[in-house]
Amino acid sequence: IARKYLDQFVSHANGKAYEKLCGIEYHAVQNMRLRKEISESMGVLSAVQQCCYELKGGKDGVDAKEEDTFHLENVFLIDLCSGRGLTTALGGALHDDDNNDDGNGNSSNNFFLSIDRMLPHTVPHFLQDGENRKYLSRDVMSETLFAELQEIVSEQLDLGRTPILVGMHLCGLLSERAVEFFERIPSIKGIVLSPCCLPKRHEQKKGITKFAKGKVDYEFLGSNEESGELYNYFKWNHYLKEMMSKSTVHVNSFTDDEMHTEKNAVVVGIRK
Repeated sequence: IARKYLDQFVSHANGKAYEKLCGIEYHAVQNMRLRKEISESMGVLSAVQQCCYELKGGKDGVDAKEEDTFHLENVFLIDLCSGRGLTTALGGALHDDDNNDDGNGNSSNNFFLSIDRMLPHTVPHFLQDGENRKYLSRDVMSETLFAELQEIVSEQLDLGRTPILVGMHLCGLLSERAVEFFERIPSIKGIVLSPCCLPKRHEQKKGITKFAKGKVDYEFLGSNEESGELYNYFKWNHYLKEMMSKSTVHVNSFTDDEMHTEKNAVVVGIRK
């Protein structure tokens, strides 16, 4: 079993990030399937790191760092439909100011925003713990969220942070909604999606989405042999990639074998 992301997390800051995750405020995390969940969220965060590298002028297709380390700096990460917020939890634990001071009193200057429909009093404690993260209880499909998020993004830009939108296993139309956020808020410089469930059948039939299951005559990431759910999953991933490509952004799609799941496709869009 691939262990790169797990080893990165456990060894980060001499184990301080892992120690934080074991704290009482993170008890909800301990009830998850940690090996799988950590590998998936770390895969998304790794793609964010690559995103930042390329936004700073690094070469496309070149790993941000050759060594097995992980670090984000000056990033405003928007965790859309965060659910129980493991991606935010890991980001916060890995970039706790106490763990990332450079010795001169300078922190990594990251901020993590989780957005989901759950009421604030029902979310895990870690989403409210620490100065580098916040939870926003909102309906992602609501039109009013666009204006609110645009204002938040503007505030974070003023603090010297690069806004990047992430979606870990956004189901169906929520992945399309994430792309729409990215298209309509130009100040968001990057998007990282690791899609999950396809749009529901009635949504496809009624034209709510332009995606439709079925055999196609073009090649896309993953097996091109029609093989049930995985075939349609990779076709769905290709559809989202093409949807992003309609904007003037650089788009890349790949599979991450370090994620402990068959649904390990990642789509990354960058606006320079």
